[in-house]
Amino acid sequence: MTCRICASQTNVLFRATILSKYDIAYYECPTCRFVQTETPYWLDEAYQSAFTTTDTGTLRRGQVLGDSAIALLFFLFNRSGRFVDYAGGYGVLTRYMRDAGFAFYTTDPYAPNLLAKGFEATLPTNTADRYDLATAFECFEHFVHPAEELRKILAYTDNVFFTTQPCPTPTPAVTDWWYYAPHHGQHVALYRPETLAYLGKQVGLHYYNLLNYHLYTRKPIPPLVFPLLVAAGRFGLASVLRLFLKSKTVSDAALLEQRTQAGRLTV
Repeated sequence: MTCRICASQTNVLFRATILSKYDIAYYECPTCRFVQTETPYWLDEAYQSAFTTTDTGTLRRGQVLGDSAIALLFFLFNRSGRFVDYAGGYGVLTRYMRDAGFAFYTTDPYAPNLLAKGFEATLPTNTADRYDLATAFECFEHFVHPAEELRKILAYTDNVFFTTQPCPTPTPAVTDWWYYAPHHGQHVALYRPETLAYLGKQVGLHYYNLLNYHLYTRKPIPPLVFPLLVAAGRFGLASVLRLFLKSKTVSDAALLEQRTQAGRLTV
């Protein structure tokens, strides 16, 4: 089977049972170190619900990853710009970031926007409409064709802050690493830092990472800046930075009320 990132011939890693019923193969690429499942014919069944029953970390993830995003956007990007949460689910992160003071919008074709209604992202039609950065938390492992999906994100922006758990080396057995998650069958793409660097290079992006945090950007930055900001944001800096930001919680409520009264938004 060919690699879905670099088109090299892959090697069979092991077989596993997906969704407690389908016996499928996992493959590893010797060139870019990408780990992928066989062509995932089971995805319609796996995505009967946008979120799996065992994903108990949705709210906590929005807070923890949001705090790192606050530090990153405050110091490295235009904090007064517009941002998009790609594959934003129920709108948890978008609401969290707007409450912090950033103009976030959300997009997700598979999940209803429940918490950030009225702040749906639209594809830019010109350079002036482009977003300053996209967040894409815990979605790269769901991409059947990562290069195609990355290009979809780049239609919004040139900068992508995302998370996905790097595959350990040597490659663990399916029983020895929880992130394979064969019980729900949605994780079909697993990366290493060199895999993500290869993927970004294909489209002219610089790549930086710290553990499961990753950044693609067209502008080079000092290598230590990204990990320092990510760690500092998570461990307290975000709370300090909020003092210098103006929350959109109240202003958003007023804006949404105006739209509702004008018939442009339903309650």
